[in-house]
Amino acid sequence: MNAYQDASHGAGVVLRKRQLPGFEITEESYETFTKTSQHRHSNAHLTFVLDGSYVERYSGAGIVYGPGSLRFLPARELHDNEFQGGLRWLQVRVEEPILERVREHSAALERPLEVTGRASTWLANRLYVEFCRKDNISPVAMEGVILEMLVEGARAIETSPQGSTPRWLQRAREIVETRFLEPLSLAQIASSVGVHHVHLSREFRRHHRCTVGELIRRKRVEHACHLLAHSEMMLAEIALVCGFSDQSHFSLMFKRHMGLTPSKFRDLSAAK
Repeated sequence: MNAYQDASHGAGVVLRKRQLPGFEITEESYETFTKTSQHRHSNAHLTFVLDGSYVERYSGAGIVYGPGSLRFLPARELHDNEFQGGLRWLQVRVEEPILERVREHSAALERPLEVTGRASTWLANRLYVEFCRKDNISPVAMEGVILEMLVEGARAIETSPQGSTPRWLQRAREIVETRFLEPLSLAQIASSVGVHHVHLSREFRRHHRCTVGELIRRKRVEHACHLLAHSEMMLAEIALVCGFSDQSHFSLMFKRHMGLTPSKFRDLSAAK
């Protein structure tokens, strides 16, 4: 099916929805495994995964998005999805006039991408905090946060290398994205995709602007952000779950990436 679709895919349950000028924000859950046929949306979407995971496929590539992932999908991009049971996400439908405003100041958002980095992680969690609030200031706050998220996505496109990513390199990134909590080695990943580890290291950095190790560390910090914002786990427990040697190492890496301590991040995220 290639028709435009802007409604739920049927199996999803809308938990909450809020309307803003130029945006529709929906918290939605999928309790059972659901697979969609190919389709398009007439508006662009930002999706922040709160719990669970899903797979999105377009242009021959399938990408797994887990807890804490923030994804941008442009309007009219042909794709299909697999929603795993237990998925819960916050999805923002962005109308075209909003994107036109962003294009006046930065690169056009014209291809799918995962929006990553310290700023995007913080912004996505702040958006959910404001979404949960019911005061008369939250709409203004949400609009500002969403615009910043779109700018972060535009910056990611501006700094990305030209040319398509080889399929084996896409697969290498998929391994990191799905198994970043495991004790992965560069040699293991290279062996899984059939290339030499030196070639993997060089091409990964050229295409993704970071090393494999840096991406693993960043994904672990982003997962820690999710646990800090959406669970009551102790800091020491989060440190171990996220693959850090101890709470001290976790706090050091977290502050280096996020610019504040885990405790401070939790305090700010809890202000719902």
